[in-house]
Amino acid sequence: MKQASELNDRKPSLLTSTISGDVNGIATILGSDLTTTASTQSLAWLAGSLWLGRPLKSARLEKALDLTLRLLVDHGPYVSGAVNTIITARAGKDLVSSLVSGLLTIGPRFGGAINGAASVWFHSVEAGTSPVDVVEDYAKRKAYIPGIGHRKYSVTLPDPRVEILTKVVEDIAHPYLDFARQVSSQTTAKKPNLILNVDGCIAAVLLDLLSEEEHLGSAEISGLLETEFFNAVFVLSRSVGFIAHYLDQKRLGEPLFRLPENEVLTVSSPPLV
Repeated sequence: MKQASELNDRKPSLLTSTISGDVNGIATILGSDLTTTASTQSLAWLAGSLWLGRPLKSARLEKALDLTLRLLVDHGPYVSGAVNTIITARAGKDLVSSLVSGLLTIGPRFGGAINGAASVWFHSVEAGTSPVDVVEDYAKRKAYIPGIGHRKYSVTLPDPRVEILTKVVEDIAHPYLDFARQVSSQTTAKKPNLILNVDGCIAAVLLDLLSEEEHLGSAEISGLLETEFFNAVFVLSRSVGFIAHYLDQKRLGEPLFRLPENEVLTVSSPPLV
């Protein structure tokens, strides 16, 4: 048994980690040998487990994470994150700089709505707020509902990613997905492109799996919302696509990008005083 003087002499830690370490030269994650775990588990399982700080219990959640990571990997060179990555690469910058410039566009209007949608679905269901009240509240504030609406997809042209993801939870209780769909039925009645989009679907499916399969309580889910757990899926997945766009531009040897003058509207402003 250690003497009191030894305990008093112990220096405080500079950093605390509950997810990984190094034991006698062996890298560990969640208390297990990394090489063994990595050899037997999927990337989705590893990511989900590390993000939750404990091994995943649900094979269904692992499947949903895997599907999401694959479905979000890229959406063409048109979106803001890809455009930023491409422009930075063509300016002669390195991989990390180009990737970061793309990642910095992720937010409420691009890719970062998953966490926002999850917050709306979760807090509304917790409080017993009706879908009609949610829609009316956002309408009064003239604000967009996170997870609702798409420029390309609509009632007549639904996002195929949504249908694929919802199948993961179709044979279990899915109160959050039900709520999100009810909100969507209200919004599409007003405008056909105000559908449940892939961000809102991912948010609902993950909430249902975390509560029904992983048995997380309200406080634990609230903690995940505060730390943007739900956006992490998009960030990890789309990083693959951004890197691909960087490598593509370098492979093509594309020159410095400059907007054509006819693509910019120049508005005269008053002379400086």
